[in-house]
Amino acid sequence: MTLYDHSSEDIITRQEAFEQLVKERLQYAVRIAFINVLEEEVTAFIGAKPYERSQHRRDQRNGHYSRHLDTTVGEIADVPVPRTRGGYHTQLFERYHRRRDELDGAMQDMFIKGVSMAQVGEIIETLTGLHPSASTVSRVFHTLQEEYEQWKARPLAQRYAYAFADGTYFTVIYQSEGCKMPILAVVGIAITGEREVLAFRVGDRENQQAWEDLMEDLKARGVKEIGLWISDGNRAMLNAITKHFPTAQRQRCVLHKMENVLSYVPSKQREQLELELKALFSQESRQQADQAVAAFLEKYQKVYPTAVECLQRDLEACLTFYAFPKTHWKTIRTNNVSERLFGEVKRRSHKMAAAFRNEGSCLLLFYAVIRGLTFHKLTMPPASQAQPDLVLLHST
Repeated sequence: MTLYDHSSEDIITRQEAFEQLVKERLQYAVRIAFINVLEEEVTAFIGAKPYERSQHRRDQRNGHYSRHLDTTVGEIADVPVPRTRGGYHTQLFERYHRRRDELDGAMQDMFIKGVSMAQVGEIIETLTGLHPSASTVSRVFHTLQEEYEQWKARPLAQRYAYAFADGTYFTVIYQSEGCKMPILAVVGIAITGEREVLAFRVGDRENQQAWEDLMEDLKARGVKEIGLWISDGNRAMLNAITKHFPTAQRQRCVLHKMENVLSYVPSKQREQLELELKALFSQESRQQADQAVAAFLEKYQKVYPTAVECLQRDLEACLTFYAFPKTHWKTIRTNNVSERLFGEVKRRSHKMAAAFRNEGSCLLLFYAVIRGLTFHKLTMPPASQAQPDLVLLHST
């Protein structure tokens, strides 16, 4: 047997012992760092070191009390926190907050990204030796509520170049039964190109008052003008937009329109017709688009009269995007901006494999997901090169 001939079990035991030693040393170092910071902090607060006579003294020490603090290296036990007669409170951690902020943040991020509450607890236990319960993870997640309330009330810009409006559904428990709950949302693109979710709320997509409430919220927070609204053909939504933003132009989502048109065409003929419909919205100019439309109508007027009637019903709104910068056409001719947003939230909610317990939980998760999204900035042309509508938005 050689000097280095050790069994695998022996190697594993030594490795575990080494890791435990490193962990203990880290915890000891963190504890000493906390003590030093606390002592420096209370000295600055009082204006004098222990037993030091000073004319600048503002308070007197009054012993210590012990705190246990959960950190990313495990629990730090019996940290002596200084007291003073005047009621000093350390800024190192919140008065009743036993867990370091970065640990709470890690639990929030894991849950938001789709890790179950039970799995979050297991991961935290692996990293720190502590095992937060599912209810603890839930409470940590719901600390976002105050941030969400502030976000809902934040002021908005006066003008946006584009706004995308749409709605979707999530399953929520009402009186012990899972029901579809609608959420209405508006995404805006500022005149500088930044993209953000402006607002979202509960409301029936077919209810005009729900859409009006959403529009009124935007105006109450400072929005005065929208250059172009992009949406589907929902009449309740369109009526609310027209009422509150009467000067805004409207772009009908061409994907939704094509789906509506093709629903009147036999399934065997849809593939070819879909290619020709797409071509109407992929021309190099509005003039060429008008020529393509005229040829399409003439070709199919007698073959698919109902489909053609559907296309003509709000055709002008489908072609509005041609009046805006060409580099924006791909973004503004469909409502994919809203669809992708809803997709991100649903991808997270589907991992829960359960309905939301109430509306509040659903709305809070919606906010938690969008706050972590990164939106691409839309390159805006200089005012001198922009179409009239964008020039107006830049100058007013």
